[in-house]
Amino acid sequence: MQAFVADLIDWLRPAYTTAGYAIVPAAMFLESGLLLGVVVPGDVILAMAGVYAARGTLSLPIVILVAVLATIAGEVTGYWLGRRLGRPIVERLPFADRLGRKLDEATAAIRRNAGKTIVVGRFATGAAGTVPFAAGVAEVPFGTFLAFGVPAIAVWSTALVLLGTMIGDNVEMIDRIVSTFGWAVLALVILAIGARWLWRRHRGET
Repeated sequence: MQAFVADLIDWLRPAYTTAGYAIVPAAMFLESGLLLGVVVPGDVILAMAGVYAARGTLSLPIVILVAVLATIAGEVTGYWLGRRLGRPIVERLPFADRLGRKLDEATAAIRRNAGKTIVVGRFATGAAGTVPFAAGVAEVPFGTFLAFGVPAIAVWSTALVLLGTMIGDNVEMIDRIVSTFGWAVLALVILAIGARWLWRRHRGET
């Protein structure tokens, strides 16, 4: 794990108990809305919210809801920034070199296959924050952007929160899973939890 991510989580950890419902939407919006995905680890921050939801400090449904809504707001903002202002705005940012490379890759991928890139990009650590802006630069129709983006956001947000509830306060493990294995592991998490819920429901009815 990058030292910056570890330090940021350590700094935020005490605040989850008093301002968790503010931390989650702020991180989700900043990641995509203001092109800060390369420095704001939204996935880890959201998974940590799941840790506190499992402890009862935060409400699981509320955490998921605010995460989904804030991420949608952030992605819509990022999309329109890209659509209206384009690539030149990136060159004025302090981390322009790093962000510019990711943006160019995302834009090229979107022009080849917009839908697939929007969905898969949401689950790609470090790239998710650039995909909405790149979609705007590539002039993907707004309806298409929402049609692929919103379901992906809902699945991504839910999976990360549930991941936090399952793994617990192990930031290293959370970061390793979302960075190394990405969306495939998150999909397996959802399937495992869904299967467990169905099994318990079936046993309760028999």
